[in-house]
Amino acid sequence: MKKFWKNQRFQGFLMGALTCGLALGLCGAAAFAASRNIAVSDGIKIVINGQPFAPKDSKGNPVELFNYNGTVYAPVRALCQEAGMTVSYDSASKTVSVVTPSTPASGSQADSKPAGQFTAEQAQQAVLNHAKLSANEVTFLKTKLETNNGRSVYEIDFISDQTEYEYKIDAATGEILKSSQEIHPSVGGSESGGPVDETKAREIALAKAPGATVTKCKRDRENGVEIFEIELRKGAVEYDCEIEIATGRILKWEEDRD
Repeated sequence: MKKFWKNQRFQGFLMGALTCGLALGLCGAAAFAASRNIAVSDGIKIVINGQPFAPKDSKGNPVELFNYNGTVYAPVRALCQEAGMTVSYDSASKTVSVVTPSTPASGSQADSKPAGQFTAEQAQQAVLNHAKLSANEVTFLKTKLETNNGRSVYEIDFISDQTEYEYKIDAATGEILKSSQEIHPSVGGSESGGPVDETKAREIALAKAPGATVTKCKRDRENGVEIFEIELRKGAVEYDCEIEIATGRILKWEEDRD
Protein backbone atom coordinates (compact mmCIF):
# COMPACT_ATOMS: atom_id res chain seq x y z
CA MET A 1 0.00 0.00 0.00
CA LYS A 2 2.78 2.43 0.85
CA LYS A 3 4.37 1.78 -2.51
CA PHE A 4 1.10 2.58 -4.28
CA TRP A 5 0.80 5.97 -2.68
CA LYS A 6 4.46 6.74 -3.23
CA ASN A 7 4.16 6.17 -6.96
CA GLN A 8 0.74 7.66 -7.65
CA ARG A 9 2.31 10.89 -8.92
CA PHE A 10 3.74 9.37 -12.06
CA GLN A 11 0.80 7.13 -13.02
CA GLY A 12 -0.36 9.75 -15.53
CA PHE A 13 2.95 9.30 -17.32
CA LEU A 14 2.48 5.51 -17.26
CA MET A 15 -0.90 5.68 -18.94
CA GLY A 16 0.69 7.73 -21.72
CA ALA A 17 3.32 5.03 -22.08
CA LEU A 18 0.55 2.44 -22.50
CA THR A 19 -0.66 4.08 -25.69
CA CYS A 20 2.80 4.75 -27.09
CA GLY A 21 4.90 1.69 -26.25
CA LEU A 22 2.75 -1.37 -25.58
CA ALA A 23 4.98 -3.65 -27.59
CA LEU A 24 8.10 -2.90 -25.55
CA GLY A 25 8.99 -4.95 -22.46
CA LEU A 26 5.95 -7.22 -22.47
CA CYS A 27 7.60 -10.20 -24.09
CA GLY A 28 10.75 -8.81 -25.63
CA ALA A 29 9.15 -8.09 -29.02
CA ALA A 30 10.49 -5.36 -31.30
CA ALA A 31 8.62 -2.05 -31.44
CA PHE A 32 8.14 -2.26 -35.20
CA ALA A 33 8.28 -4.92 -37.89
CA ALA A 34 11.78 -6.24 -38.59
CA SER A 35 11.63 -5.02 -42.20
CA ARG A 36 11.18 -1.38 -41.10
CA ASN A 37 14.09 0.90 -40.34
CA ILE A 38 13.61 3.98 -38.16
CA ALA A 39 15.96 6.60 -36.73
CA VAL A 40 15.66 7.02 -32.96
CA SER A 41 17.47 8.85 -30.18
CA ASP A 42 18.35 6.73 -27.17
CA GLY A 43 20.24 7.09 -23.90
CA ILE A 44 17.08 8.29 -22.14
CA LYS A 45 16.96 7.76 -18.37
CA ILE A 46 14.09 7.48 -15.89
CA VAL A 47 14.07 9.01 -12.41
CA ILE A 48 11.19 8.03 -10.11
CA ASN A 49 10.65 10.07 -6.95
CA GLY A 50 14.21 11.34 -7.27
CA GLN A 51 15.73 7.86 -7.68
CA PRO A 52 17.18 6.39 -10.92
CA PHE A 53 15.11 3.50 -12.30
CA ALA A 54 16.46 0.89 -14.76
CA PRO A 55 13.55 -0.93 -16.45
CA LYS A 56 13.87 -4.62 -17.37
CA ASP A 57 11.80 -7.02 -19.46
CA SER A 58 9.95 -10.11 -18.19
CA LYS A 59 13.22 -12.10 -18.36
CA GLY A 60 15.18 -9.59 -16.35
CA ASN A 61 17.08 -8.09 -19.27
CA PRO A 62 17.66 -4.30 -19.38
CA VAL A 63 15.31 -2.42 -21.71
CA GLU A 64 16.48 0.73 -23.44
CA LEU A 65 14.14 3.70 -23.74
CA PHE A 66 14.15 5.70 -26.97
CA ASN A 67 12.59 8.79 -28.50
CA TYR A 68 10.92 8.66 -31.90
CA ASN A 69 9.19 11.66 -33.47
CA GLY A 70 8.91 13.43 -30.11
CA THR A 71 7.45 10.45 -28.22
CA VAL A 72 9.35 8.48 -25.58
CA TYR A 73 8.73 4.71 -25.81
CA ALA A 74 9.05 2.79 -22.56
CA PRO A 75 8.38 -0.74 -21.23
CA VAL A 76 4.85 -0.91 -19.91
CA ARG A 77 5.37 -3.91 -17.64
CA ALA A 78 8.41 -2.55 -15.81
CA LEU A 79 6.94 0.89 -15.15
CA CYS A 80 3.47 -0.31 -14.16
CA GLN A 81 4.81 -2.92 -11.77
CA GLU A 82 7.05 -0.32 -10.15
CA ALA A 83 3.84 1.69 -9.54
CA GLY A 84 2.21 -1.31 -7.87
CA MET A 85 -0.02 -2.27 -10.83
CA THR A 86 -0.60 -5.75 -12.21
CA VAL A 87 0.19 -6.22 -15.92
CA SER A 88 -0.76 -9.11 -18.21
CA TYR A 89 -0.73 -9.68 -21.97
CA ASP A 90 -3.16 -11.76 -24.07
CA SER A 91 -1.28 -12.76 -27.23
CA ALA A 92 -4.44 -14.04 -28.95
CA SER A 93 -6.23 -10.71 -28.75
CA LYS A 94 -3.00 -8.66 -28.55
CA THR A 95 -4.35 -6.93 -25.46
CA VAL A 96 -2.42 -5.52 -22.53
CA SER A 97 -4.35 -5.55 -19.24
CA VAL A 98 -3.35 -3.18 -16.43
CA VAL A 99 -5.03 -3.38 -13.00
CA THR A 100 -4.45 -0.62 -10.46
CA PRO A 101 -4.28 -1.38 -6.72
CA SER A 102 -7.45 -1.10 -4.67
CA THR A 103 -8.23 2.22 -3.01
CA PRO A 104 -7.45 2.04 0.74
CA ALA A 105 -10.44 1.19 2.92
CA SER A 106 -12.34 4.09 4.45
CA GLY A 107 -10.98 5.04 7.84
CA SER A 108 -7.40 4.02 7.07
CA GLN A 109 -4.55 6.39 7.80
CA ALA A 110 -4.10 7.16 4.10
CA ASP A 111 -7.55 8.73 3.75
CA SER A 112 -8.06 10.10 7.24
CA LYS A 113 -8.25 13.51 5.57
CA PRO A 114 -8.38 14.50 1.87
CA ALA A 115 -5.07 15.39 0.28
CA GLY A 116 -4.15 19.01 0.83
CA GLN A 117 -6.85 19.62 3.43
CA PHE A 118 -6.07 21.58 6.59
CA THR A 119 -6.09 19.66 9.86
CA ALA A 120 -8.27 20.91 12.70
CA GLU A 121 -5.14 22.18 14.47
CA GLN A 122 -4.02 24.11 11.38
CA ALA A 123 -7.48 25.62 10.99
CA GLN A 124 -7.46 26.72 14.65
CA GLN A 125 -4.07 28.35 14.18
CA ALA A 126 -5.33 30.18 11.08
CA VAL A 127 -8.24 31.76 12.96
CA LEU A 128 -5.99 32.65 15.91
CA ASN A 129 -3.66 34.44 13.51
CA HIS A 130 -6.61 36.33 12.05
CA ALA A 131 -7.85 37.32 15.52
CA LYS A 132 -4.29 38.24 16.58
CA LEU A 133 -4.54 35.95 19.61
CA SER A 134 -2.42 33.10 20.96
CA ALA A 135 -3.69 29.66 21.99
CA ASN A 136 -3.20 30.36 25.71
CA GLU A 137 -5.49 33.41 25.46
CA VAL A 138 -8.56 31.51 24.21
CA THR A 139 -10.86 28.62 25.00
CA PHE A 140 -12.15 26.71 21.97
CA LEU A 141 -15.85 25.88 22.16
CA LYS A 142 -16.29 24.18 18.80
CA THR A 143 -14.13 22.95 15.93
CA LYS A 144 -16.30 21.05 13.46
CA LEU A 145 -15.78 20.01 9.83
CA GLU A 146 -18.88 20.51 7.69
CA THR A 147 -19.72 20.29 3.98
CA ASN A 148 -21.46 23.36 2.55
CA ASN A 149 -22.45 23.27 -1.13
CA GLY A 150 -19.75 20.69 -1.84
CA ARG A 151 -17.07 22.68 0.01
CA SER A 152 -15.42 21.39 3.19
CA VAL A 153 -15.57 24.10 5.85
CA TYR A 154 -14.39 24.26 9.43
CA GLU A 155 -16.75 25.98 11.86
CA ILE A 156 -14.71 27.23 14.82
CA ASP A 157 -15.99 29.04 17.92
CA PHE A 158 -13.87 30.26 20.83
CA ILE A 159 -13.86 32.85 23.59
CA SER A 160 -11.20 35.21 24.89
CA ASP A 161 -11.94 37.16 28.05
CA GLN A 162 -15.61 38.06 27.47
CA THR A 163 -15.46 38.22 23.69
CA GLU A 164 -16.91 35.39 21.62
CA TYR A 165 -15.49 34.62 18.17
CA GLU A 166 -17.09 32.58 15.40
CA TYR A 167 -15.29 31.55 12.21
CA LYS A 168 -15.90 29.63 9.01
CA ILE A 169 -12.72 28.62 7.18
CA ASP A 170 -12.19 26.78 3.89
CA ALA A 171 -10.68 23.42 4.84
CA ALA A 172 -8.79 23.12 1.55
CA THR A 173 -7.21 26.57 1.34
CA GLY A 174 -7.39 28.01 4.86
CA GLU A 175 -9.26 31.06 3.53
CA ILE A 176 -11.39 32.87 6.12
CA LEU A 177 -14.92 32.76 4.70
CA LYS A 178 -16.74 34.36 7.62
CA SER A 179 -15.80 35.73 11.02
CA SER A 180 -17.57 37.50 13.84
CA GLN A 181 -16.81 38.70 17.34
CA GLU A 182 -19.20 39.87 19.98
CA ILE A 183 -18.77 41.19 23.51
CA HIS A 184 -21.35 41.74 26.23
CA PRO A 185 -22.27 45.40 26.79
CA SER A 186 -21.35 45.14 30.49
CA VAL A 187 -17.68 44.62 29.64
CA GLY A 188 -15.60 47.67 30.65
CA GLY A 189 -13.47 49.82 28.38
CA SER A 190 -14.25 51.83 25.27
CA GLU A 191 -12.91 52.59 21.84
CA SER A 192 -13.22 56.35 22.10
CA GLY A 193 -13.46 57.00 25.83
CA GLY A 194 -16.90 58.64 25.70
CA PRO A 195 -20.21 59.02 23.84
CA VAL A 196 -20.03 59.07 20.03
CA ASP A 197 -22.16 60.54 17.29
CA GLU A 198 -22.72 59.03 13.84
CA THR A 199 -19.61 60.62 12.33
CA LYS A 200 -17.38 59.25 15.07
CA ALA A 201 -19.03 55.83 14.87
CA ARG A 202 -18.30 55.69 11.13
CA GLU A 203 -14.65 56.60 11.81
CA ILE A 204 -14.34 53.79 14.37
CA ALA A 205 -15.78 51.23 11.94
CA LEU A 206 -13.62 52.40 9.02
CA ALA A 207 -10.50 52.25 11.20
CA LYS A 208 -11.15 48.52 11.67
CA ALA A 209 -11.71 47.94 7.93
CA PRO A 210 -9.30 50.28 6.07
CA GLY A 211 -10.34 50.93 2.49
CA ALA A 212 -13.95 49.88 3.05
CA THR A 213 -17.02 52.00 2.27
CA VAL A 214 -19.93 52.53 4.67
CA THR A 215 -23.14 51.38 2.98
CA LYS A 216 -25.48 51.73 5.96
CA CYS A 217 -25.45 53.47 9.32
CA LYS A 218 -28.48 53.77 11.58
CA ARG A 219 -29.20 54.34 15.22
CA ASP A 220 -30.91 51.52 17.10
CA ARG A 221 -31.43 49.95 20.51
CA GLU A 222 -30.56 46.34 21.37
CA ASN A 223 -31.09 44.76 24.80
CA GLY A 224 -31.58 48.22 26.25
CA VAL A 225 -28.32 49.54 24.82
CA GLU A 226 -28.16 52.43 22.32
CA ILE A 227 -26.06 51.46 19.32
CA PHE A 228 -25.14 52.41 15.77
CA GLU A 229 -25.62 49.57 13.28
CA ILE A 230 -23.10 50.01 10.49
CA GLU A 231 -22.59 47.99 7.30
CA LEU A 232 -19.46 48.31 5.16
CA ARG A 233 -18.09 46.70 2.03
CA LYS A 234 -14.65 46.25 0.55
CA GLY A 235 -14.50 44.19 -2.63
CA ALA A 236 -15.95 40.73 -1.93
CA VAL A 237 -16.03 41.26 1.85
CA GLU A 238 -19.05 42.63 3.69
CA TYR A 239 -18.74 43.91 7.27
CA ASP A 240 -21.47 44.30 9.91
CA CYS A 241 -20.73 46.36 12.98
CA GLU A 242 -22.51 47.41 16.17
CA ILE A 243 -21.02 50.31 18.15
CA GLU A 244 -22.18 51.28 21.62
CA ILE A 245 -23.14 54.98 21.56
CA ALA A 246 -22.30 55.62 25.22
CA THR A 247 -18.70 54.42 24.93
CA GLY A 248 -17.78 54.06 21.26
CA ARG A 249 -16.97 50.42 21.92
CA ILE A 250 -17.43 47.85 19.14
CA LEU A 251 -19.92 45.33 20.55
CA LYS A 252 -20.19 43.18 17.43
CA TRP A 253 -18.09 42.77 14.29
CA GLU A 254 -18.74 40.38 11.42
CA GLU A 255 -16.84 39.76 8.19
CA ASP A 256 -18.52 37.76 5.43
CA ARG A 257 -16.83 36.91 2.12
CA ASP A 258 -19.15 36.51 -0.88
